[in-house]
Amino acid sequence: MRSDLVQTHIERNRETKCLSEAYTEHRDRIMQLIASTATDLADDTGRKCSSIVLLGGGNCLDVDLPAVAELFEVIHLVDLDESALDSVVNAHPDHANQLRIHSPADIAEPLLSLVNGDFLPEEDNREHCVRVLQALSSENGIADVPEADVVVSLCVLSQMIGSLNALIGEDHPTFVNALKALRVGHLRRMLSLLRPGGVAIFVSDIVSSDTAEQLMTATTEQMPELVKTLVAEKNFFSGTNPSVILAELNVLSRLATGPDTVHTIDPWKWNMGERVYAVYAFRIQKKMPVGDEPATDVAND
Repeated sequence: MRSDLVQTHIERNRETKCLSEAYTEHRDRIMQLIASTATDLADDTGRKCSSIVLLGGGNCLDVDLPAVAELFEVIHLVDLDESALDSVVNAHPDHANQLRIHSPADIAEPLLSLVNGDFLPEEDNREHCVRVLQALSSENGIADVPEADVVVSLCVLSQMIGSLNALIGEDHPTFVNALKALRVGHLRRMLSLLRPGGVAIFVSDIVSSDTAEQLMTATTEQMPELVKTLVAEKNFFSGTNPSVILAELNVLSRLATGPDTVHTIDPWKWNMGERVYAVYAFRIQKKMPVGDEPATDVAND
């Protein structure tokens, strides 16, 4: 993996390590999603779900790790930053036997091992470029992480898109195709990590107060309408439009191992100190094996 791209991610973790208190509302909303999902999936005996995968675990500020440990027997932490995950394990010795570390891991492999030339669409490089896009959109890439009951993507899509931007920039002729491949690949990899009937919780930031100052003062009740307005005004991070992601999930629902249902979650605020982000989520349940029955359409609440 390229050290410059990895270092950007590590530095971001260092900068946010002290923001646990600021994350409170963001963490509470994610924990509500995780807890309700674990309750839905638990059997009638009240046993814990077997496992959860946290993609982009980092400093684990997005979750209440002891509370997660009460809900799941095993917690898989996946991130580029091995030192951050080691610090998390050291900070939670009572739950160390439940934690499994997968790091350094490129969740969008092979993204962080690529160079600008890999994306050149010229004739003598076209076949290679196609293979790169196919690899980015594939469901493979996160090694040694077993199937789980729940998989949570903790605002990592925008970080992956940031790495893509650093590689080729939005003006590059292959950027749009690479962005779509990256996004679809992330959704497919979440689904591939789920057992049949398991649930993926896709969480993504969509815009910050840098371009939407209204976020600084918006109330929880105002957030759905505000985000809807910002999307209509095309004021959002490249590749994070929830309508586009929902459409891609609808396409994936045609696969036997695709989504059975998708529920949209109202957006909320994520306080990052001097900057505030708007965040939304999808709750995606994977299909159970149904033989040759036709796939169902994705539902949208």
